[in-house]
Amino acid sequence: MKKKVLICAEYYIPSIKGGGPIQSIRNLVDNLSDRVDFYIVAADRDLGDDKPFENIIIDDWVQVGKAKVFYTDLSKLTWKKTANIINSVNYDVIYLNSFFSYKFSMVPMLLSKSKRIPRKQIVLAPRGQFSPGAIGLKSGKKKLYIKIAKALRLYKDITWHATAELEKNDIKSLFGNKTIIKVANNLTANYKKLKYDKIIEKNKSELKIVFISRIHPKKNLKKAIDFLKDIQGKIEFNIYGPLEDKIYWSECQKAIESLPKSIQVSYKGAIDHDNIMDIFKVHHIFLFPTLGENFGHVISEAFIGGCPVIISDQTPWRDLRNNQVGWDIKLSDENRFSEVLQECVNMDNKEYQMLSKNAFEYGKQTSNNVKDIEESYNLFKL
Repeated sequence: MKKKVLICAEYYIPSIKGGGPIQSIRNLVDNLSDRVDFYIVAADRDLGDDKPFENIIIDDWVQVGKAKVFYTDLSKLTWKKTANIINSVNYDVIYLNSFFSYKFSMVPMLLSKSKRIPRKQIVLAPRGQFSPGAIGLKSGKKKLYIKIAKALRLYKDITWHATAELEKNDIKSLFGNKTIIKVANNLTANYKKLKYDKIIEKNKSELKIVFISRIHPKKNLKKAIDFLKDIQGKIEFNIYGPLEDKIYWSECQKAIESLPKSIQVSYKGAIDHDNIMDIFKVHHIFLFPTLGENFGHVISEAFIGGCPVIISDQTPWRDLRNNQVGWDIKLSDENRFSEVLQECVNMDNKEYQMLSKNAFEYGKQTSNNVKDIEESYNLFKL
């Protein structure tokens, strides 16, 4: 008999502004739906939007791809309504996709604690929220909630989903060594049959760089802009992603204004996930000095787009230079970011084509395998 898993997702397709967790859930559904019936509770509109998605049914379970989804207006999502939605499904497991989300993580936990919903298995994926860089943002409120949660023993009997040993260690550092943690790599789309088809020349002293992510302090765009200021050469830097934090974006704009004329920066707005590969295929390098990712779907997608990456050391993607597919650099080593960018500017077409093809093959090799899929399924085993 198939298991029933209720996912509290906050944002799900057709959302494009909710970041990597949308893809994490979508890929989980696509890869496990033959063994699991998924029920997903999500917002009826995209992040920051005033109006709901067009042509969707609200406040009822509807079939979306291989899952059933309950879209609802978050402003009207009370504790009582949340309990009613959860209790409308005879689920085996609740899967929470955030630690700090009030309505989609804290409330379900408290409902379970107060027995207003059945005390069944809960699996919680913190989605990189416990990385040092991420937890350092608005740290006062976060540390207070963690302290209260520990005092209430709110998370005593749950299972944590870590997507790498790095995240497992982050969870242990906050909740102790006796915490139940299962490690399962985030699943990707199926890339096994793809063939390399990137066609972009790389001239010496020129470089097309792309940044694709939410415009938010955690993603560290401002620092990416700062890395460019002393680079010699003709650079085109294109930024894609929703403006989640407008105050932070204004700081980024000031940093852009201080760059030399040889560096052209353009903000291209949010993009549909289906178009991401096409974006990577027309850029040379993906620059992403993030403060913390539990996986980083966009990094995986950059490789498949034949786009070598320059990323921070706050992701599971490591040893990239030795694999000749990019660079993972300590966040504290800002000079190294600039050195590598200059190295990429100076690179000729022959060197770049080899690096690009390596990135593509690496992306295929690190995409889904049987072990990853089984470990994800094991998250929901009682």
